[in-house]
Amino acid sequence: MGSNGTAGGHHTGPLGRLLRGRRRVAFVLSGGGSLGALQVGMLQALFDAGVRPDLMVGTSVGAVNAAWVAAWPEPDGVKKLSEIWRGLKRDDIFPLGWTAAMGLLGRGTHMISNRGLRTVIETNLPYERVEHAVLPVHIVTTDLKSGRAIVISSGDVVPALLASCAIPGVFPPVTIGRRELVDGGVANHTPIAAAIELGAQQVYVLPIGYPWLHERPTNALGMALQALARLVEQRLEQEIATYRQSAEILVVPAVQPLAVSPADFSHTDELIERGYASAARLLQTTRSRQNSGVTRHAAVSAAAA
Repeated sequence: MGSNGTAGGHHTGPLGRLLRGRRRVAFVLSGGGSLGALQVGMLQALFDAGVRPDLMVGTSVGAVNAAWVAAWPEPDGVKKLSEIWRGLKRDDIFPLGWTAAMGLLGRGTHMISNRGLRTVIETNLPYERVEHAVLPVHIVTTDLKSGRAIVISSGDVVPALLASCAIPGVFPPVTIGRRELVDGGVANHTPIAAAIELGAQQVYVLPIGYPWLHERPTNALGMALQALARLVEQRLEQEIATYRQSAEILVVPAVQPLAVSPADFSHTDELIERGYASAARLLQTTRSRQNSGVTRHAAVSAAAA
């Protein structure tokens, strides 16, 4: 594993939360290929504003981002994550070669080997087991046989992340134990429910916009991600409606559409900037509402007096 960051045991138990005197906060990160760079900007804005998670929940590329932040949950850690993202190229994650040709010819179950993604994770992530992260991190995958979401909170981190990123037909399924696992987005792309079941009382949702939803896919990867994106939009709305009474759910607003393929890593700088601005808007809106609430409360108290 890489040596960036500082990995250790979990330091966020009930006593720690009591001493901090605040609610248990979860960051929930969805997937979306190269558009995961948006989440890097969102994370920077949240950390710059002093918002700190007690646990991380992610699926697909969101799981990779979550696993990194769980290793180094500080502004410098997010800064390092942005440096890693700026160094990525398409061929690092989505190399097209013999495997892709075999898949397109119907002689394989997937088009792209996950060796490149494995190398990126092993080179940069500074811990080997999920439970060794500084913050608790929960990686969402899908059981290929049952279609049910499987949340991985312990065990080898690299296979768990490869499974969470295994877009069906694009990357190969990953066998963990007796299960064949694929992209967590198939079952639950924005796993708010998982965060609340894990005890979160305040949930920051870091979604990825899907500009390709309204574009005609030009390749198999685009078709696969477009299908997932349609499921994501519907599921996110359902989960917010279902759980808004159980926890405070704060969704970073959607970024204005940017015609970037989920396999195109040449727009990382712009995506990070857009993600930062989007999260900053959420924080500004939240502060305005809180100030209005305080003002109203003071007025009512004064009137009562």
